[in-house]
Amino acid sequence: MKINDALVGVVLGIFSIAVFLMALSFPAIPGQNFGAGLFPRAIAIGMLACSILLIVQGLRNRKTDSPTMMPAWLRDKASVLRFLLIPGSLFFYFAVAEYLGFLITSGLVLLVLFLAFKVRWPLAIAVAAIGSFVIHFMFYSVLMVPLPWGLLETIAW
Repeated sequence: MKINDALVGVVLGIFSIAVFLMALSFPAIPGQNFGAGLFPRAIAIGMLACSILLIVQGLRNRKTDSPTMMPAWLRDKASVLRFLLIPGSLFFYFAVAEYLGFLITSGLVLLVLFLAFKVRWPLAIAVAAIGSFVIHFMFYSVLMVPLPWGLLETIAW
């Protein structure tokens, strides 16, 4: 069932404002010019901009769109599976990241998502591996976020 974009935009706007306000309370990181709330606040601003666009689009299309229309992608099982893989990958990460470690878990998650979205095997493997290492480097070395090593604890640098 499709809900009017204006209503979705209002809900997203309220959520983005709540995220922004909560991020204001995040502590400063010693020795850094920015605090832990920088990225959540930036994302909240982006979500607020998207919510405004959704509200405008929903108000423009309110006469032509049915407020309770079933979107076509919900009739396609593969599309529904791809949609459910996104939150499922988050649950998977939270469940096994401490044991497997960030690099292995994020590599598996990226690989599964790439394959689900029909990326060819060689490219999916390459981008999942390189992407995991780049993300790990950025968060672990540059931003100094402690990421779990898991099974790779013995080779951690």
